Amino acid sequence: MKTGLVLEGGASRTIFTCGILDALLDNDIYINYVAGSSAGISYGVSYLSKQPRRNHRITAEYMNDKRYMSIRNMFDRSSRSYYGLDFVFGEIPDKLIPFDFEEYRRNGENGFGAVTNIETGRTEYMRVRADDRKWTVLRASCALPILFRPIKINGQYYMDGGITDSIPFNYALDSGLDRLIVILTRPRGYVKKPESLVTAVKLAYPKFPKLAEALKERHNMYNRETKELAELEKDGKVLVLAPEKDYGIHRTENDPKILLPFEEEGYKYGVKMLPVIRDFLKE
Repeated sequence: MKTGLVLEGGASRTIFTCGILDALLDNDIYINYVAGSSAGISYGVSYLSKQPRRNHRITAEYMNDKRYMSIRNMFDRSSRSYYGLDFVFGEIPDKLIPFDFEEYRRNGENGFGAVTNIETGRTEYMRVRADDRKWTVLRASCALPILFRPIKINGQYYMDGGITDSIPFNYALDSGLDRLIVILTRPRGYVKKPESLVTAVKLAYPKFPKLAEALKERHNMYNRETKELAELEKDGKVLVLAPEKDYGIHRTENDPKILLPFEEEGYKYGVKMLPVIRDFLKE
């Protein structure tokens, strides 16, 4: 039986997922496959490289740094995005809190990011390669409309994978996996409402009308996915881990005093669920 991890995005809310992933590593539970969208895959690669607390350190030391997240980055020619892309995907993993590229490579480079092709309005799935030191796939998967510029890969432009596939469990199953542990950043029963940025996206990206169309349908896509997950869980193919309540974390929250307690909740929840997780893996 082949098992994988699937990680929902949610930008800053994904710090909850980091707590669970650290709990898994601390208790010798390593699943060598992660598919995710947006921050799900960006944080998930540190699990694949077996670096517990790496995401904790990034949040504690740099999340509220203007170089990481601020409006001024949108006026920087090298970024043109709310995140300082070269800082987040360059200076941090290369120098400040080094990413273990060799361990990631040794373990098979089994990180897969969902990205949205803004010309077609459809999801594509890309392997995160250790030799891509610019983290192109992660940049694309995290590129929220309005706040980020599109990311060019092989002549095509991409943005946030969560627009068209927020929880890429179907991709993981279609890839040959038999069962999945899916980590959400919203509580069970959460129902997504229509996106408020559709008109702004139409104006901001007039050459890419499919992007606005996909964003308009995002809430329907998300709500279908959570319903399908519930059915798969009944069938024993999926184990869903999710926050027990809505903590009201905004996706661009950058205050460690708000984020780190949410991470701690994720860690405690992961420890509490260890017997369930182990039973699921044994079945």
